[in-house]
Amino acid sequence: MAALAGAFTPPPVAASAADTCASASSATFRHTFDGASGKATVTAVRALCAGQSQAFGLVSYTDGGGGRFTYATDRATITAKTRTVRLDVVVPPCRTQVFAIRGSGLLDEVTSGDNPYGGLVLGDSGSKSNGPPAHYRGGSAECSPEPKVTFTSACDGTYRATLENAPSANVSATFLIAGQVTRLAPGRSTTVKGPRDGSLTVRVNTFTTYVGNWRPPAAGCSTTAAPAASTPAAAPPQPPAAALPSAPGTTVPTATTTTETDSTPGVYFPPAQPATAAAAEAERPGMSTGSMLAVAFGLLLIGGGGYFLVRVLRGFRDPH
Repeated sequence: MAALAGAFTPPPVAASAADTCASASSATFRHTFDGASGKATVTAVRALCAGQSQAFGLVSYTDGGGGRFTYATDRATITAKTRTVRLDVVVPPCRTQVFAIRGSGLLDEVTSGDNPYGGLVLGDSGSKSNGPPAHYRGGSAECSPEPKVTFTSACDGTYRATLENAPSANVSATFLIAGQVTRLAPGRSTTVKGPRDGSLTVRVNTFTTYVGNWRPPAAGCSTTAAPAASTPAAAPPQPPAAALPSAPGTTVPTATTTTETDSTPGVYFPPAQPATAAAAEAERPGMSTGSMLAVAFGLLLIGGGGYFLVRVLRGFRDPH
């Protein structure tokens, strides 16, 4: 029976997915770091489980008398599908410090303390990453950026910030705007459009802050007037045209507008016109047929009376 029992021993159970991956809170990493060239790599010892992630960051600073100001940054995240990440930043050619940390909370500027990230620096026990200390300090020349910011407003309500780094600077100037870094080499410039109804804040790596918004341009804003309509030359006064008789039933106009000049009235009223042809005939000068007959008859009577008067007078002179 013992032999039979041994023959039915179940095979070992395969490891589950949970046993082959790690959560972000329990994950460990290993890394490489080259501060002088601004490079680092980070790899998870065990792949992260689905839905888990861990961010890492790399930053370089210009290191001057006022403190350290961000020069370049890079961030990357290890996930279940991405087990290794590579980080790369530009290192300034002057006094600098470079840090690689677990997390993405990189500081824009540091004015005190040698290591502002504490145990988050890779290589420290708090980072949970095995490798060299990821903190580099190098360079001997004083960092002398010469950033300048000027604001220019337009009459349409917009304004721009011009970012410049003087040609005499020995390192690129960095401009920090809303968490974004713009880096300009000596002698270079660029422009940034400001928000239409707000201010624009620019922090530069000389630890100076510029704040701008729209303001009326110093030269003033001239409103371009619409070109005046050309005035036509006044026509010489013209005598009114003879009115034509209206056809029966035609309405006679009451007024006619003419070109207004200094010597002619603004409105011309034509003479009233007869409404019909019969009325027009009545208005014509001369006598009617009846009147002409009456006049002729009168002349005939006058002629006859004259003849009779002559005969009477002759009778008195010659009684025989």
